[in-house]
Amino acid sequence: MIALALLLLAAAPVQELEKECQAGKASACGDLGVVYREGLGVPKDEAKAAGLFHKACKGKDPQACADDARAMALGEGQAPQTGAALARLEKMCKAGGALACAHLGELFARGSGGPQDAFRADGLLEKACSKGAARGCATLAPRVLQAGNKERAEKLAQQACDGGEIPGCTWLGNHYAASEDVVRASFYFARACEGGSAHACTGEGFLLIESGADIKKGVGLLQQGCKGGDPKGCDLLKQYQ
Repeated sequence: MIALALLLLAAAPVQELEKECQAGKASACGDLGVVYREGLGVPKDEAKAAGLFHKACKGKDPQACADDARAMALGEGQAPQTGAALARLEKMCKAGGALACAHLGELFARGSGGPQDAFRADGLLEKACSKGAARGCATLAPRVLQAGNKERAEKLAQQACDGGEIPGCTWLGNHYAASEDVVRASFYFARACEGGSAHACTGEGFLLIESGADIKKGVGLLQQGCKGGDPKGCDLLKQYQ
C-alpha cells in the first residue's frame, strides 16, 4: 500500500512533517518532499523536494527512493541523470515497487531517455494502478480519455482521487468543468483544494462566482489559489475584486 495519501499529507501541518524529518523519520522527509513537489498548501519547490527525497531514500524509504529517481530523471531541482535514474526505476519496479512502475510509465510516456513508448507506458501505468499506486491511475486517466474512452478515464481518475492523489481530483474538476457539469466539477475542485491544490481552489472559486452561489467565498478561494502560486487565480482576482 502506498505510504501516506496526499490528502492526509496536505492535512498534516508542514511544520509537523519538518519536525519529524529533522528528527530522522525518513517517511516524513519523503512525505514532505511530495508536498513541495506538488505545491500542496505551500509554493512548489522542486529543489527542496529533490533534497528531501534524496534524504528520505538514504533513510531507506522505498517510496522516496522512487520519487528520488523520478526527480533525477527529469532534472527536477538538479542536473538530470536520466539513464541512471531509469535503471533504478526499472530495478525497483521489477522488485514490486508500484510507485516506481508508475514513475517509469510516466517517463516512457514523456519519452525521457529515449523515444516515446506508448505501449510500454500504458502497461506500466496499468500495472502500477492495479497494485495500488494512485499516481499511476492519475497519469493513465488522460491517456485513456485521449484514446476515446471517457467512462474508463473518469473511473481511473476517481480511483486516483479516492487513493489520495490530489492531481486526480484536480483532473476530474477540470474534466467536468469542461463538460459544463458544474456540480461535479465543484465537488472535485473542493476536494483537491482541501488537499492543498492552488489550481483547484481557483477552479472552485471561479465556479462559485460565475454561478452566483457564493461570490464572497469564491473571491476568498481565488485569493487562496493566487497565494498558493496559481497564476490563473491571480488573473481572475483582478477581475472580480
